[in-house]
Amino acid sequence: MARTCAPASTSATALGRWSKASTLVLVGGALAALGALLAVVLLAVSDFRSTIAADQAHAALLARVLEDQATRTLESGEMALDALSASPVLRASAPDAERMQAALNQALLGLPFLRAIAVVDVHGNVVAGTNGSEAGMRINMDQLGPRGPVGRSSIGPLIMGRGLGAIRAAGAAQEVPQGLAFLPLLQSFVTEAGRPLVLVGLANPDAFSNFQYLTLETESYDSVITTYRGGVLAGSRGGARLVGSSVGSIPVFTNFLPAREHASYIGKGALGERQILAFRTSGTKPLVVIVEESYSHAAWNWFYSASALLGVGGVLVLLVVGLTFAIWRTVRLRESARLAADRAQQRIAQSERELSVLMRSVQELIFRTDVHGVITYVNAHWLAFSGSPAEQAIGKRLQDIVDPASRSAVTAALDPLAAAGVRNCQAMVRLGDGRELQFDVALVALQAEGRFVGFAGSAVNVTERWAAQRRLQEQIAFQNLLLDTNPLPIAVTQADGVVVQVNRAWEEYKGLERAMVVGRRLSGFLPANEAQEEQEHNRQLVACGGQTFYETKVLHGNGARRETRVIKAVIPDVQSKASGVLTIFVDVSEFRQAERATQEARQAAEEASRAKSEFVANMSHELRTPLQSILGFAELGALRGRAEPRLAGMFEDIHSAGQRMLALVNDLLEVSKLESTVGTFHLERIDLRGLVHPVVQELEPLLTRNQQSMHVQMSDLPLVAKVDPLRLQQVIRNVVANAIKFSPQGSAIRLLGRVDSQGQVHLEVRDEGPGVPEAELETIFEAFVQSSKTKDGSGGTGLGLAICRKIIEAMGGQIFARNLSPKGASFHIVLPARGFSETQPAPL
Repeated sequence: MARTCAPASTSATALGRWSKASTLVLVGGALAALGALLAVVLLAVSDFRSTIAADQAHAALLARVLEDQATRTLESGEMALDALSASPVLRASAPDAERMQAALNQALLGLPFLRAIAVVDVHGNVVAGTNGSEAGMRINMDQLGPRGPVGRSSIGPLIMGRGLGAIRAAGAAQEVPQGLAFLPLLQSFVTEAGRPLVLVGLANPDAFSNFQYLTLETESYDSVITTYRGGVLAGSRGGARLVGSSVGSIPVFTNFLPAREHASYIGKGALGERQILAFRTSGTKPLVVIVEESYSHAAWNWFYSASALLGVGGVLVLLVVGLTFAIWRTVRLRESARLAADRAQQRIAQSERELSVLMRSVQELIFRTDVHGVITYVNAHWLAFSGSPAEQAIGKRLQDIVDPASRSAVTAALDPLAAAGVRNCQAMVRLGDGRELQFDVALVALQAEGRFVGFAGSAVNVTERWAAQRRLQEQIAFQNLLLDTNPLPIAVTQADGVVVQVNRAWEEYKGLERAMVVGRRLSGFLPANEAQEEQEHNRQLVACGGQTFYETKVLHGNGARRETRVIKAVIPDVQSKASGVLTIFVDVSEFRQAERATQEARQAAEEASRAKSEFVANMSHELRTPLQSILGFAELGALRGRAEPRLAGMFEDIHSAGQRMLALVNDLLEVSKLESTVGTFHLERIDLRGLVHPVVQELEPLLTRNQQSMHVQMSDLPLVAKVDPLRLQQVIRNVVANAIKFSPQGSAIRLLGRVDSQGQVHLEVRDEGPGVPEAELETIFEAFVQSSKTKDGSGGTGLGLAICRKIIEAMGGQIFARNLSPKGASFHIVLPARGFSETQPAPL
């Protein structure tokens, strides 16, 4: 009995033990399965979040690449249009449509993203274009959008249509195919004749779409390019159907812009209600690039990629459930895990290759360093600016590449203990050929398993912008120096009358320091009447533009009111609107005082001259009457005294003296007429050869008496000038008579006439007399002055040549004398070739 009971007890104990163990196993297995399931869920959620975050970051990177390409495409178009607008063919005074079309076609060959190029005037008439059918067409310029000032480009709104015919001003509108549009690029310029024209480039939105397709070809993303208001310009795949529509209601435009230029979020997008979306705005163009991925599509992608992880979790749960099945499942799990790992490695390698290709296409310098700043990776853009392969940069410290002046800034940005986030600095790089390049550098610290492993960064070449800023600063400093050293008082005010700047001369002139007036209105420190006058002129200038000049009395720093000439000019802003007024003071008090003194002295001199002329004229008339009586009685006495030679000789002497006295009185009367302001010269166009010969014939008896010869040599061409014939004959008669009088008997006198190289009529009288001393060549033309060599009793009052000079100068010419070698003198009469009026007032 005992033998039979022991096994039964042992079996029951074992059964209980196994039952308890199974219960513990079941409880432990259930708890282990529940823990494993919970761990798998938590791991899956974390991995899903990481995947979504990675997709957002990747979308942001793609948005940056697409925005950079779109911006550079438009900048290339604007640069090409700017260069084309400077072409002599387009700026010619008389435009040649065929040459202009040839130049536009040539330019279009290098701009594949432009559909067409045209030259349009401000009225909308197409002057020339790459599309010959559009020449002469009139378009609606308002649909092209606002144009910038001359020399600056602008971008118009998206226009549905193939070409400019879609905005024709008159006639039937062209049929527009579905989704066909263009983006106008406008460049205003002025021809050499001053004619304003507009160069219009028709950017093809499909060019942006093609790049989007190429960039996103292996991606699950779509993208659209819009304006700041949400108007869709281009799109890839699903975004292409939105071209011409508006997506301005999505959060990109309602919540982020314009406060943020780039961001990413999960929410409503252009292509769906729940999207993984990243956007980026262009820094220089009115463009917004949006990259989207369907949230559900990303979730499915994650689910497929995380299937291995979920499988491992399921295997772990199944392993806990059944120990027997665990060994077999473990082998399968290892194989599945190894396969999943290989696939994951392949995907990682593929992603790295795609990222490498993407990095080579980025136009910025992308690099990575270790914890010490040693470069471990750099993209292909290194070759573009340094000229050396990217491999030569690997292993160099970033601090050693930059200029010594920038090392402290770069070292601070590479500090591992600095605050997290993007670190920015500026660095200069000096190349081997002497060029200096300025970069904006951005660095981000890299973490791996919670440990700092290095930096990732980018560098943008801002050399041109930096140089432009430096030139602008130098120009501003030079302008300030020029303004401050200007001796004229100068002030600059805003359009509302607030003083912006005054120079040192203004401070000294007004007796006010610069700190007391800058930032204040004119009425705050000027007298009320002076401030009101300045503000009134400023308002007129701001309203009408241009410049103004006026004279007023300005309160000087010494308390006196100075007569001042005020010069004001409008200062335009970049939009050619009045932004302020430039005011310049010119103190004319001393000038006005001297002007008044000069005027008084001139009036006194003119009064004295008039009194003298009236006295001479009156005395000449008064002396003529007794002289006529003396001459008459002398002639009568000479006739009656023929029987007595002595008496007749006395009367002849009286008669000769009276004749000389009468000639002197006549000359004095002639001088008084010339110096008076009455009388008129009757000028007429005449050949002077016809005036010379009568004078020579008139003096022929005098030549015969002195046994002299007269040689007249006149040009074969007409000697035409505008003169008073009687007055000119008087001058020729006087000069030739003097030559006869002062030349010895048997000598020859020459009268020459020609047209000189300047087209002036030149008359010359040459004699063989004693000549004129060099010191007296000019004084002999003054009244009552004779040459010292001719004061030999041959007669003369010294008024003849003075009268000749006044007559010739009244006709716009000149008379002068020169000595001949070895003896003799020549008198020159030069009459201008310019025209005169037929009757011209002149002093007589």
